[in-house]
Amino acid sequence: MDVPVIDLFEFRDRTTDGPTPVTAAIDQACRDVGFFSVVGHGVDPAVIDAAHEAALDFFDRPLVDRVTAIKPEPTYPYGYSPFSGEALSRSIGGAAVPDLKETFNVGPVGAPPRPRAEMVDPDERDVWAPTLWPEAVPGLRPALEAYWCAMGALAADLMRAFAVALGQPERTFDALIDQHTSALRLAHYPPLDAPPAVGSFRAGAHTDYGTLTILCLDAEPGLQVENAAGEWFDVEAPDGALVVNLGDLMQRWSNDRWRSTMHRVVVPEGRHGERRLTMPFFHNANWNAVVECITVDGEAPRHKPVEAGAHLMSKFRSTVT
Repeated sequence: MDVPVIDLFEFRDRTTDGPTPVTAAIDQACRDVGFFSVVGHGVDPAVIDAAHEAALDFFDRPLVDRVTAIKPEPTYPYGYSPFSGEALSRSIGGAAVPDLKETFNVGPVGAPPRPRAEMVDPDERDVWAPTLWPEAVPGLRPALEAYWCAMGALAADLMRAFAVALGQPERTFDALIDQHTSALRLAHYPPLDAPPAVGSFRAGAHTDYGTLTILCLDAEPGLQVENAAGEWFDVEAPDGALVVNLGDLMQRWSNDRWRSTMHRVVVPEGRHGERRLTMPFFHNANWNAVVECITVDGEAPRHKPVEAGAHLMSKFRSTVT
């Protein structure tokens, strides 16, 4: 299974509305694979490098420093989650084998749409909770907030390209993502003392929950996607590229025209002693955004409307060990 490489610059730099070769390529990739890599994305490499270096600094600190940012309660979605603190396969009803990783999660940057005290839904309050930052790594917050904002801007570009690719006006999604509840994750896969047991993964098989995910890979392999025949294939990306995959919400939005593809992170044979660090940005719609299927040619919607926030939290809760 090939994960295509798409140059987004032509779409970002265009002067006219409507379909382009780029949006046609995106449509085909979203139908066939649900994954593609983007170059010409406009994200400053210095912002990416600073976030990556700050992440390594955090995970290289003694555990006593990392746990100052540990999740204070199960429903709190941000901060540090220790090794084996999550089981992603649970989100699809899979086995509850903990994933061989540790994470640090960052919530929305900026003020919520209204004071948290006025939010009736406790889940919405949790999503807009301030991120718990580690005291020992003061450089982590500015680096990751800059990266979160850069990924949010890229996600907005991608959502406009998605709208055109789906035959809709370019700004169809703008009002539904202008207060997006996106999260940034640092996923650290430390070296293992021995090969993993059968059935253990760096990250178990799962689909993502939101609209789209933007992933910054490092040089260590392990990411795999599943094709329609149930076969697993490695994902590679050119230097400087970012990997994009669809989430469950976008599959619903597209009325299943596009795929939210199953993927996982394995320990390649003979590489259990290598560390791996990735930085996925999970883009989500506004909390109360109603996601309704986009239909064409008189087709019937395959899903009932759903609020983005409720969908997100139901998936999130299922993964906590």
